[in-house]
Amino acid sequence: MQAGPMFFKGLVGAKVHQPALPFDKEPGVDIDACVHSTLAEAAAIFPLKREVVVRWRNYPVTAGRAYLRESAICLSANLLTTPERARETLLHEYAHLVVFERFGRKARPHGPEWRAAMQALGLAASVTHSYNCVRRPMPKPYAVRCEACGVRLPRSRPLKGGRLYKHIGCGGRIRMERTP
Repeated sequence: MQAGPMFFKGLVGAKVHQPALPFDKEPGVDIDACVHSTLAEAAAIFPLKREVVVRWRNYPVTAGRAYLRESAICLSANLLTTPERARETLLHEYAHLVVFERFGRKARPHGPEWRAAMQALGLAASVTHSYNCVRRPMPKPYAVRCEACGVRLPRSRPLKGGRLYKHIGCGGRIRMERTP
């Protein structure tokens, strides 16, 4: 794979950038060609006024993201290792661009307009993916303690000041614990 940007010729309004780092994919499979043909297929169903830019990113968990104002789609080089995954994710993000162009910010991200666009693109309106990925554990640098039963509960964020928190287990008052 060559590094740097690569632009597909022959498809008006689409640029596909190669990932900065090569990613593991099935041998003999050209995922870039799949992305190119999928983008052409989507543009035939829902042509957009603005040029769509597709970029590869090294997202560890997110399969893709649509940047609405920039008319850009970023795809995960780590997760999209098969043409099926790349196609499904690209169409999912393209549907977001379609909805934004037609309805603006009035439409909800995965609302009825987006579901209709997904159906027109030939996909089920799935919001999350089920690809194997390694999630980083969430650090829990804070802790709270129940004054009644003494149970200690780790938290990733501190409690908001000026509020009364009750322990669901016993009804005792919850307080922030001093961390070492």
